[in-house]
Order: sequence, then C-alpha cells, then structure tokens
Amino acid sequence: MTAQTPKVSLVRLRQMIVEEIQAVNEQVDHKTINGIVGVASKLLAAVEAFKEKAPPPAINATTPHLGELEKVLENMLSSPASYVPRIKKEPKKVSLSAKKGDE
Repeated sequence: MTAQTPKVSLVRLRQMIVEEIQAVNEQVDHKTINGIVGVASKLLAAVEAFKEKAPPPAINATTPHLGELEKVLENMLSSPASYVPRIKKEPKKVSLSAKKGDE
C-alpha cells in the first residue's frame, strides 16, 4: 500500500476561499447594527442635552463619568459592528486526501 500525496487543484482552493468569505459576509447582522447606531445616537444627544440644561452641581457630579460615556458612544457610532455578537459558525471540514471523482 503506497501513501498518496494529497492534491487540491488551484481552482478548487480558490473556490473554497471564496465560499468562506461569502459565508462571513452573510453573517453581518445589519438590523442589530442599525439598532446600535440609533440607540447610541439618541443617548449621546441626551447626554449633550443634559450638559446644556442641567444645573452646575449636577454637571460637576457627572462630568468624570459623562466623558467616558461619550467616548464609548462615539466609538459605537463609528464602528457599531464591533458591538454585535458574532454568530459562531462551525468550521468547514476539508480533507486534502484524494477521492475518486473529486479534483
């Protein structure tokens, strides 16, 4: 019995890579991303309105915390997809051993 060298054609390898990239792109949850942007934008507007209308003692008491909150909210607006949980996808099992009828 002789050992066979596993072979995958370049065309098949490219096809497998394209399939994996498409699967990753399909998992983007646009509805959740849109929700994050909407809520973060409203909360940031509320924080700004609070800073404009609140009495000075309330502003002074919240200033250290509001700065951090504003940074996080601005980050959510600039990259909302990083706050969406990724759907775990089972890895595709690929065998590189030659089979009859396959490339």
